[in-house]
Amino acid sequence: MTLRTLRFSLILFTGVLMAACSLFSGKQSDTTSIPEPLAQTVREWAPAGTPRGVILGLHSFGDFGAAFEQLGPWFAEAGYVFVAYDQAGFGDRLEQGRWAGEKQLVDEAVTQIRRLHQTHAAPLFVLGESLGGAVAILAAQQEPDKVAGLMLAGPAVREGIRFRYGWNAAIATAATLAPGYRLTVERNADDPTLAPTSAQRLAEDPRVMREVRMDAYWGLIKLADSASDSANNLNIPTLLLYGGKDHSVPEAGIRHLRAHLSANDRGEYRFYPNAPHLLLQSRQWQQVSQDISQWLAMTQLPQKNAENGPTGPTPTCEAC
Repeated sequence: MTLRTLRFSLILFTGVLMAACSLFSGKQSDTTSIPEPLAQTVREWAPAGTPRGVILGLHSFGDFGAAFEQLGPWFAEAGYVFVAYDQAGFGDRLEQGRWAGEKQLVDEAVTQIRRLHQTHAAPLFVLGESLGGAVAILAAQQEPDKVAGLMLAGPAVREGIRFRYGWNAAIATAATLAPGYRLTVERNADDPTLAPTSAQRLAEDPRVMREVRMDAYWGLIKLADSASDSANNLNIPTLLLYGGKDHSVPEAGIRHLRAHLSANDRGEYRFYPNAPHLLLQSRQWQQVSQDISQWLAMTQLPQKNAENGPTGPTPTCEAC
């Protein structure tokens, strides 16, 4: 399963048990209606000159497009157009915490891939963090000829985790009995694992989720399952990034995804031993950005030997 923090994981586990045993039901039914248009939430950072490439950023569960306010300018300075938006059900498109649905999330990402591919001559890459990584996996497979590469930071994947289907049954039962049961997400403005600006934004910005509906959590689980189950078909150059202190995405899921990418000879791996789940919000975000930038440059130069990985030192990482 994929959650925000270890504390969040424990809260959700408790919530599953409480909801499954509760007599409470009768919350409002789910809806996929999102009144705020996607276009109003698009953020774009552009380089001064001709872009080397275009990056579409997809944020994590509970977050929104502002998640890339550090990376966007950084990559624009490096020569890339960086585009992000609030995915359906998050940020300025929050609909009382309701889950927009896997189809809408993926369809919107596919639409943005098509739009950016049409409006920019430079190669297009998709960067997804957590939930955004799962969406990226599914969307890119619908338009493989338009996506030059994927960067997946702690993507929401679940293949190989212990008791996966037992967890699914428990969470599905809880979501059926009490779909509107709300789980509190604790966020610390002084979180030492995150960059100070990111920790403060996640803790204080009202557009960041503070509560998670049980049925929305079940939707997230199903999305992660879909991404995991389709990973063996992923045939796009992919950079997989994972933190050693990630208490949200189990290592087993990352290991299986890495195996699929290796089998297709399409993946590279970077590991950050002391980094948390939200790599792009972490104190190591600049190191992560440097590694992504090196990989992008290598991907755009096919004559280089991909087996040796990016050039330059990566002291906190290991390549597969």
